[in-house]
Order: sequence, then C-alpha cells, then structure tokens
Amino acid sequence: MRLAIAHEWLASRAGSEKTFEAMAGAFPDADLYALTREEDVDFDFGRRPVTTTFLDRFAFTRHRRELTLPLMPLAWRLIDVRAPYDKVITSSHACVKAFPPGKAAEHYCYCYAPMRYAWDPDIDTRTARSQAVLRPALSLMRRWDLRSADHVDHFAGISTAVAERITAFYGREARVIHPPVDTEWYTPGDKPVRERALAISRFIPYKRIDLAIEACARAGVPLTVAGWGPREGELRSLASALGADVRFEIKPSDDRLRELYRSSLAVVFPANEDFGIVPVEAQACGTPVVALDVGGSRDTVLHGETGYRVPSPDRDLLAEAVREVAKGEISEATCRRNAERFSVARFKRELREWLEPGAPGDGG
Repeated sequence: MRLAIAHEWLASRAGSEKTFEAMAGAFPDADLYALTREEDVDFDFGRRPVTTTFLDRFAFTRHRRELTLPLMPLAWRLIDVRAPYDKVITSSHACVKAFPPGKAAEHYCYCYAPMRYAWDPDIDTRTARSQAVLRPALSLMRRWDLRSADHVDHFAGISTAVAERITAFYGREARVIHPPVDTEWYTPGDKPVRERALAISRFIPYKRIDLAIEACARAGVPLTVAGWGPREGELRSLASALGADVRFEIKPSDDRLRELYRSSLAVVFPANEDFGIVPVEAQACGTPVVALDVGGSRDTVLHGETGYRVPSPDRDLLAEAVREVAKGEISEATCRRNAERFSVARFKRELREWLEPGAPGDGG
C-alpha cells in the first residue's frame, strides 16, 4: 500500500501537529506533506522529509494564515507530489482536503473540525481582525469546503461533537477517533499538596480564562493561570480588580506544566473546544476537571466521577463546581483510568483499524 499523509501547517507542537506526528509513527513508510513547516520546531518523523507548498517559501505566507487562506487551495493544487498513492490521510482543519492525490486515491479525512474560517470565523481573534479582508471570500470558502468534501471517501472526527458537525455541514457519517494524549508523560505525582486550581490556555477571548478567574474568586479558591497571549494584560487587570489570589505563569515548560497539573486541586476549563487536550492531560495526572457541558468535554470529562460539567458558561455555576471539586472527593485513580482511554498507542491502533479493517495490529 502506497500511503501519503498530509497536514495543514506545522507551526508549533500543538494538538493537531502532535496528532500528525502520531499518524506518521503509525505508518512509518508513508510519505508526508504539509502546507508549511517551521524548521525550528522539533518533530519526530523518523527522519522522513516533509514536502511543503509554495506558501512555505516566505515568512509572511507562513505566519499570516488568516490572510493567505484564499491561497491555500491553490497551494495544495500546485504541491510537488512524489507518486500516485493507494490511500491518502488528510489531517484537516482548513484546506488540506484539496491535497491532489486525495481525488484519485482512497481518501481518509481525519477532521479536527469543519473549517472554522468558513463556518465560524469569529472564534479566532486573528480572523476577526481581518474580517474586512476576508468577508468577501468567506462564502466562497464555504462553498469550496463543501465541494472539497466530495473528494473524501471516509471521515473521522476527533470527538462526538465534531462528528455531528461533519454530518450537519457535509451530510456525511463520521466515526470518532479521539486524538492522542501523552499519558506516559502526564502521570500522577507523589501525593502532592493540592491547594490551587489551574487554568491553562492561550490568552485569547474564546478560551474564557476570564470566567475561570471570576469563578475561582467567587469560590474562594486560589488560581494559577498558565499560558500566553494578547489578553494577558486584561486578565491581570481583572484578577486585580476582583482582589483574587491569581498567579500567572507565562509559557511554562513541559516539566513545569506537568508539575502544575499534579499539584492542582482542579483544572478549570471554560472553553467550548472541539476536543480539548488539557482536560485529558489533567486527568492523566490524577487531577479532576471543571468544564462546560459542550464539545469535546462531553467525551473526556465524566460528570461526577472525574470532575463536573456545567450546563452554561456562568461564573456562579462554575464557582459551585469548583467548590464541589475542592472537597477532594474525586478519585485520582478514576481520573487516571479515564485518561488512559486517550493514549497514543490507542490512537495508532484505531487509526490502523480505520485504514485496514481486519488487519492484525501490532499493539501500539
């Protein structure tokens, strides 16, 4: 079987990039493609090259994706393809469904979300700032996205919520294959003292770190906010105005992030995410999660067993859930067992079963 795996852009070691890396590990003989790649970001692709498009030649086209979005279908159309393929996996949240071999080969689309630029452009502040430029192109992108879905033979979504949106937008059925989480790295510590809640994400509006700050202030629980982003000043001002006990940790290392997970009494996760790796990493460290009852949290947080899901982004409901978690009645072992459902080995096995039904697996 000649196989190609194509991803959007390789800009950082974030969730979709780590998933692409795991895909490459599951199929060590596959050829790899991406729209762009930052050379200073380290990936383990087994020493295989990654073929990129013309958008990778200049820093501007690599870094201003919200403005180069209309060029992405053309970039994929013009990419230098090495050979015909029997099967293609597209690792998709934007335009990679246009990868040319996907039209002739059997095309498996692993979808993080139907293209948010087309269907939900206000969710990212970078896109929102560019609305004057993008607005005329958005309806065209939506129609293009629908047409590109016709070239897909099989869809998989990262969560039940995404599978439902694939059906709603594309009229297609999709299986659910949850993305991989490094449960071998994120593990419980040695009986840590859990005194503070934790919120971690980029500091952008839809992540709703402001709700985490307000909820913990109302619950009387100290909070550590870890991450980075353009709203840092606003969030610090909010914490100061509330007189809340909030500590900020900017861009913590992987070691420090694991330490924070292990020592937190709960992770407060008030964002509506398609999957959300943070809640699983937290549970892998034995830490319960307070989240919204939407999106990927419905798949990852077991209400009343590994945390609490609240029905709406309401600071009082979140504060009540934080107070419940602070009682310490959620089992660390139960959190850990739940997180193990999302391991890297499980992801690779399910991915291989998707492409090769009935083929014997190798256990990881």
